[in-house]
Amino acid sequence: MSERPTLLNGYLGPQPLFSQLGLSTKSHHDAEFETLENEFVIKMKASKAVKITSKVVSESTGGESLERVFIQTRGEDVNLLISLDKLGYHRLQIYALLASDDSKQLPGVFNYLINCKATPRKSRLFPKQFAQWKDGCVLLEPFSLAGDTSKGDVMFRVVIPNAHAVAVTIGDDWTHLKPGDNGIWTGRVTGIEKYKGKGLYAVLNANFREDDETKYSSLLQYTL
Repeated sequence: MSERPTLLNGYLGPQPLFSQLGLSTKSHHDAEFETLENEFVIKMKASKAVKITSKVVSESTGGESLERVFIQTRGEDVNLLISLDKLGYHRLQIYALLASDDSKQLPGVFNYLINCKATPRKSRLFPKQFAQWKDGCVLLEPFSLAGDTSKGDVMFRVVIPNAHAVAVTIGDDWTHLKPGDNGIWTGRVTGIEKYKGKGLYAVLNANFREDDETKYSSLLQYTL
């Protein structure tokens, strides 16, 4: 188990841009905390339209992961679903910028230090999120396809505003999702285990252009 790291003064907690971007914490107000759960949700509020990303850094290995955090945004509510795979200290680093800013580099806005004291749940690798996913999209299921927990058929349920078509691709195979009256796109990928161990990813794609039905944008990428 890792020892508490020595951190620079001012590293923990909100950084100068946090409040300027209209961000505030709704849960986990203390930037350093212990947890007996290795999967939990940190809730924030965004009073301005922002784009947010984050990563987890393990103090025991120094490894960085974008797939240990999944960010869901609904209106002003920003939820960060965290899944830690090891005991000990982890840094959660959150980056943000106004949605209207075209800059590729997002500055750091909040840093947590988390001491995970137990791992009662099997950790999950969440899908990688591409830029267009953060334009109001919502994932209902699945949250992970990695490892041996996903077998057989897998149901996809997502909300993708303004999409004309949605599909999951694995290699050359396409599974088209169907829209529902409630705005939820659903579809079932059959026999997910046949794709594993081949270096493939499951990618959620959407078409947003009525004038070109062949043009799809990648939104999520799952490790298999």
